[in-house]
Amino acid sequence: MTPALVYRKRLAALEKRLKEAGLGSFLVTNETNVTYLTGFLGNDSALLLTPKKKFFITDSRFVEEAADTVKGCEVSLVKTSTYETLKDLAKSQSLKKTGFEAMDLPYEVGARLGKLLKPVRLIPTKDMVEAGRAIKDDIEIASIKKAVRLTKDVLGRVLGLARSGVTEEELSCFIEARFIESGARAAFGPIVASGVSSSKPHARPGRNRIRNNSFLMLDIGCRLNCYCADITRMMILGQVTEKFRTIYRVVEQAQEAAIAKIRPGARIAEVDRAARKYIYDNGFGKYFGHALGHGVGMEVHEKPSISGLNEGILRSGMVFTVEPAVYIPGFGGARIEDMVRVTDSGCEILTR
Repeated sequence: MTPALVYRKRLAALEKRLKEAGLGSFLVTNETNVTYLTGFLGNDSALLLTPKKKFFITDSRFVEEAADTVKGCEVSLVKTSTYETLKDLAKSQSLKKTGFEAMDLPYEVGARLGKLLKPVRLIPTKDMVEAGRAIKDDIEIASIKKAVRLTKDVLGRVLGLARSGVTEEELSCFIEARFIESGARAAFGPIVASGVSSSKPHARPGRNRIRNNSFLMLDIGCRLNCYCADITRMMILGQVTEKFRTIYRVVEQAQEAAIAKIRPGARIAEVDRAARKYIYDNGFGKYFGHALGHGVGMEVHEKPSISGLNEGILRSGMVFTVEPAVYIPGFGGARIEDMVRVTDSGCEILTR
């Protein structure tokens, strides 16, 4: 499928969701969503879908790039301000009711637009585009797998470098440099946490030196060609206590219990509960506080949230992490994180 057909298909799917919501027009301001729907990689852009036309809105800095890359939309140049451009377009298209991304548009901007566009009614919406992004197509899956391969390669290299005396910061810088050398970027600040620091789920790498007979948490991922990867591994240096080995085995088995539940139609909350119950039954329930996982795609955290609060169902094409953990303050923690793709019959583990 050509890129033009991919974006046309995504726009058509969005228009179907808009119709179901009773919205004839829609304003997309989230830059990641704009890229997902059009392929445009610049900044300061928006997309206005109307019953008759689709308008790609940008200024003189990006108009040439938009003309070359955006297909199926009329490029509308911002001459004075985006507000005035939207006002003119709304008037020319006789808009009456327009949805907007309430989670992306600041309150002040939304309030100003509401006054400026009258009598057009602005309707706040949530996850209108993200609902489509949650289901990855074959092109997206291929891009994610490339990001995973690079992340695994860098992870293997950093595991070979980690040794007693090296600081967390040194390993973090090494990870980011290797991603850049490979044409990617870190999808998030690498988490390199040694010993007791690993009890903090999002510990910041510091000048702590890795010690022998200890353990190390490495949570890394790259963003390559717009798509992300996210993997966490534990590394043991020398001999560690039986307590840590017990915690690691519990986390490992909790992850397997969750993965066994993954299939199309399964309740998302049940996947979370499978891991959480195993950890609880083994006496560590109070040490696992966050959700089991999160969607990964163009952003490292996106839909779906793999949480006990999410009563939605899994669908083929979803990609997300499964990352049970145990964090004990003053001792340390263990987390194992893998990415999975929901298939027609079960799931594929992308990161092993």
